[in-house]
Amino acid sequence: MRQVLLLLLITLGLMLAACNSAPAPDLATEATNAATLTARPAEMPMPPLASTATSMPTATPAPAETATPTNTPQPTDTPTPVPPTDTPAPTRPSLPTNTPDPCYGATSVGARQRFTFDQILPCLNTPALLSEFMRNNSRYAFDAGGNEYVPARVMYERNPDQPWMVDDCDGHAIFQSYVLEANGWDAYMIGLSVEGPIGHNTTGVNLSDGRILVIDNAGHIEGYFDSLASVARHYIEKGCMMDGGTLRTIRGSQITQVTTDYTSPTVLGLPWTSWEY
Repeated sequence: MRQVLLLLLITLGLMLAACNSAPAPDLATEATNAATLTARPAEMPMPPLASTATSMPTATPAPAETATPTNTPQPTDTPTPVPPTDTPAPTRPSLPTNTPDPCYGATSVGARQRFTFDQILPCLNTPALLSEFMRNNSRYAFDAGGNEYVPARVMYERNPDQPWMVDDCDGHAIFQSYVLEANGWDAYMIGLSVEGPIGHNTTGVNLSDGRILVIDNAGHIEGYFDSLASVARHYIEKGCMMDGGTLRTIRGSQITQVTTDYTSPTVLGLPWTSWEY
């Protein structure tokens, strides 16, 4: 043991001797080395950038959030049914109001004072109504001054203070034929030997069955005839027409002015239609 320790001590002494025999450092060399160590190294140039930039990878989009389903609204409480209201009792239908009849009293006595010519015209739209009006509102008077044919309106409006329309046979025939013609009837005035000392005028109406209804003065229904010739023979027998005299017809609407034997045109110059009998 003592030998080992001795050997170690010898070895240690040799090592210490070797360390003490090393040469002293060169101060110049040490200074150069220190300068090299402390100097900043030269910056290395950056490598050139590539001509095209490397594209950055696109970010992967995050998955869209799934919409949270809305809550299905729960049905509200069922409302309490409202009891039906009482069914109203059916109302009684209202009675129609009485619309005044514009023709009320048109055929009675004094109608000429209550109705204007235009008002009375549509009210006398049948031979029967016309006949009743004439019986109650007209009178015959012989015209001693000769023939005088007047329009229907003049006949109606003459002497308004009098209760009657007064004229001879031509005035009655013109008025009656005009009124029926205005209401759609095939009506006309018949002239029976009006050129002679004995003559007459009356109203004719062609009916749908081919007969002729004759209405005389003041709305008197003279009768039904099968032709104008039979009308002429009837009045010849009555002494109101000369045998062989002329038989003529004219519309009441064709008498547009007061016409006499001395006017232009004269009575015979009116647009008559002549007939054989």
